[in-house]
Amino acid sequence: MKRIRLESPAYRQGHCFSLSLATAVRAPHLANADTVRLCLEALSEAAQRRDASVFAYCFMPDHLHLLVAVPAGSDLVQLVRHFKQLSAYCFRRERSRVPLWQARFYDHALRSEEKLPDVARYIWENPVRAGLAENPSAYPYSGSLVWDQAREASSADGGLQTPANPSGSLDPDLRRSGADRLISLWP
Repeated sequence: MKRIRLESPAYRQGHCFSLSLATAVRAPHLANADTVRLCLEALSEAAQRRDASVFAYCFMPDHLHLLVAVPAGSDLVQLVRHFKQLSAYCFRRERSRVPLWQARFYDHALRSEEKLPDVARYIWENPVRAGLAENPSAYPYSGSLVWDQAREASSADGGLQTPANPSGSLDPDLRRSGADRLISLWP
């Protein structure tokens, strides 16, 4: 088995990473709303279990982009492993017997000069660059788990409200958050 890109301790130092996870043989499994829903649930569970912050996600048809941070001492590789195992298990059980993910993933540790909002914008704009949407808010498979947590806490206090689903293609629970709303809130 091929070794991960960085030395193992680098993934436990509390850095923020931009990740790309490809589907097996680049099959367009993530173009299916039900598959995205089960993957998003698995991502949320894995992030909670590892106390990770998922600042941005974008499910493209054959890969997933993430902007994620794990606290010092927690292992990013274990987070990804847990997410991939859980989502693949649910996918095989509910949808298909074929593999969901490639064995490895691409990672980039953010440097001090790279700003979270800029990297998040880049991730949310992937569907626009790929010709899948006219603007980030029109793409239903992107958002932020961190925003969701803040939105849920604020909604209980009468603060932020759940953004409408501008694309109309998916229910608001899957939409999770509007990328345009996130972009406008960050400087």
